Order: sequence, then C-alpha cells, then structure tokens
Amino acid sequence: MSKASNTTKGKGKRGVEKKSMSPFAWVITAFALVIVAVLVINKLNEPEPSAMMPQASVEGGSAGSSMAPNFTLPSVDGGSKSLADYRGKVVMLNFWATWCGPCKREIPDFIEMQDAFRDDGFEIVGVSLDQPGEEGTVAQFVRQNGINYDVLHGNGEIAQAYGGVRSIPTTFLLDREGNIVSSKVGLQSKAAWEAEIEKLL
Repeated sequence: MSKASNTTKGKGKRGVEKKSMSPFAWVITAFALVIVAVLVINKLNEPEPSAMMPQASVEGGSAGSSMAPNFTLPSVDGGSKSLADYRGKVVMLNFWATWCGPCKREIPDFIEMQDAFRDDGFEIVGVSLDQPGEEGTVAQFVRQNGINYDVLHGNGEIAQAYGGVRSIPTTFLLDREGNIVSSKVGLQSKAAWEAEIEKLL
C-alpha cells in the first residue's frame, strides 16, 4: 500500500511540474505584454484631428491653394477668432497640443518672437489639437506658461483644410494678404523663423 501510494504521489508531482510554465515562457509572455502595452499607449497618445469640436467652421480655400483657408474657432479666453481678424498682419499659424513635447519646447521661442515683432504687425496664433473636453487643460497650460499670443481650440475640420495635419507641431507662415508662404513640420530653430518673419514684415 505504501509503495503504491508513494508511486502515485510521485506521478502527481511530476504531472504538476509538467503543467507549470518555464522561466523562458514567462519572459516571452512578459515581453509580449510590454509590446502590447506600448502599442496601446502610442495609439492613445496619437492626435485625432478628425475629432470635431462644436462652434467651429472653415470657410473657403483648400490645402493646395496659396491663400490660407479662413476659419472661426473658439478661443481659450472664451470668445472666438477668425483668420480674417488678422488680415493685414504677418501670421504664424501653429498646430500643437499640450501633450506634444516638441510643441512645448518651441513655445518659449514663440513668446519671445511675439514680443519682438508684435509692434511690426506680427501675430502668432496657436491652434490646439487637444481632444474635445480638454479645453480646461489647454487654458490652464496657457496661463501657466505665460503664452502671450492667441490660442484657439482646433478640430478635424481645420486640420483637414490645412492639408490634413497629422504630425505636430505643424506651422504655417502667412503674409499680410493671407497667403501661405511657408509651412514646416516639426521643431524649428528660433533663428530660422526670425529670418523668414523679418522678410515679410
């Protein structure tokens, strides 16, 4: 009886051992979970300019024309602004978001440029592509960072009108007649922007 019993116990232990995962399998599983988590996080952090906000419209123009499409968007200060409000000025139209690292790094340069060229007829207009419902976050960011230029709440309609903006920062430089004379994707140096702005003032 005791031998049979011991034999059965031994078989039971070996059976349990066979069912348990090896350390290598655990490593592979953990690695796969990390990859899935990274992909999910990247997807959640992607801008979705196709998500439209209310109270906004884009009028006329197209991505292929030299004339910048007009728009009316809600402002961080609670009002609204149209591109037509800036007619007669050199305008830098900057598409950005509060979660975008390169966007945040160029803001101090924009603040300095706005101070330096405002009296010469230069205006920066920031168009936030943060998600709908994040208006409070954007307003708080503007206050905390001392942004001294107009910031508007953007949407998918304006992003599409300006060529389907998918990467930020994307920045357009407009002359006094409202023509797009330059557009750049990604972080740019302050000196490069100043050289272009001074040509238009």
